[in-house]
Amino acid sequence: MNPESAEHPILSGSVAEPKFDVGALTQAELPMSVPYQPIRKADLQPDSGGTQREVEVFFRKMVPRIPSTTYGTFGLYRYPAKFIPQVVAYTIEAYGAPGKRVIDPFAGSGTTGLVARLYGLDYDLWDLNPLLEVLHAIAVMPVQIVDISAIVREAMRSERNWLPRWSNMEYWYPAQVIPLLARVWGYHHYHHDTYVRNLLTVPLLKITRAFSFNDPQRQKLSRSPKAIQRVKSLLEGEWEQRFAQMLHDELVTVLQKMHEYQKLVGEPYEVKANVVSGVDSLQLATHCDPSWCRWDILITSPPYLQAQEYIRCSKMDLFWLGYSEEHIRSLAKQELPYKQVEPIAVRSETYERYRQTIEEAHLRQMYQRYFYAVLGTLDHLAECITERLCLFVGPATVRGRSIPIDRIFAEHFVAKGWEHEVTLIDKIAARVMFRSKVNPATGIEDKRMPTEHLVILRRSA
Repeated sequence: MNPESAEHPILSGSVAEPKFDVGALTQAELPMSVPYQPIRKADLQPDSGGTQREVEVFFRKMVPRIPSTTYGTFGLYRYPAKFIPQVVAYTIEAYGAPGKRVIDPFAGSGTTGLVARLYGLDYDLWDLNPLLEVLHAIAVMPVQIVDISAIVREAMRSERNWLPRWSNMEYWYPAQVIPLLARVWGYHHYHHDTYVRNLLTVPLLKITRAFSFNDPQRQKLSRSPKAIQRVKSLLEGEWEQRFAQMLHDELVTVLQKMHEYQKLVGEPYEVKANVVSGVDSLQLATHCDPSWCRWDILITSPPYLQAQEYIRCSKMDLFWLGYSEEHIRSLAKQELPYKQVEPIAVRSETYERYRQTIEEAHLRQMYQRYFYAVLGTLDHLAECITERLCLFVGPATVRGRSIPIDRIFAEHFVAKGWEHEVTLIDKIAARVMFRSKVNPATGIEDKRMPTEHLVILRRSA
């Protein structure tokens, strides 16, 4: 296809509504907010052992202010094991107030910060994955009137080319697609307007993945016959027109999601945000001193025990954002399964009991490193928390045996002087992690976590 073709409305400019109509969208009303209803103490029933109070909940229906888990910029990007916003919103409605300060040391795509901003809380977000800063910057942008069709035309016809420093480009993309990718990403990387660059980022990442041979249902980069067939179908006929239409539609979607989020914000609070990515959270936490590092609440969803390789999930996107193979490799080495972690005393009988059941040395090492790293980070930060620790975790499995991570966390912090208020148990409704009926490493049936648990701990008086 010739990009100058006048037959395609987006490329020729003859579209009926070339600009994103902010005015029409602003007629929509804010979702109704229902006052927070605290869980009554009478509802908190101890488990059979009498040591831990557990209550079944359904977070997605407990915070009507946020209509769905993917509403607004909460659904901007398909991040693995994403923290659902209703969990954070429930916690802030229960324990927060405007002007308080929260921290999430395993922030992922930044859900905790986006929710905190809605309620007027200052926040700090940390994550090893550099995508955090990129996604956060886009998610909180105000909506501006932009000519989407003009942006698409200019990107498709860009005279400035840019390709990532990636030795395997030809393995992951068909040859005829690479020149077009070079043009649109050249437009992105060299554009003078930060707003336009940010606006293009997620649409280009999505479409660049769609035209790759990578299978999105697998945790790591992986070619598959299914993915190859998908690309073959996309390349049938006027495929550059199809690419342009996809880019146009994705830009519209991003602007709509930005507008939805701004509706939730309403009258914005004066919020201070500090976002740090590309650095190991344990390393950051060790430099926190309670004399000058203070937060009211820690809210986080740590990496899953059995799925910690988020850098590898994001590898393709990081290349297109400009990160080198060396940089990505260095970040991957800092992920929990691979980095050396200083041992700590895990003060939980449950932790030790399950550790002794793990016979394989490499799995026992993985199990130990996970708790050393996560609890090590939380231990350092707990010294700087004035009110509550809120930890959202799931009972992951090792060799088919479920590990009660919530109990281990609760026991550990109770032994260190914190009070366990309650564990709220939420049924998992949807997943974006990789899918497989059988774990390829073990041959054992892959048993997914049916629930996730919010452990709420209060600093003792």
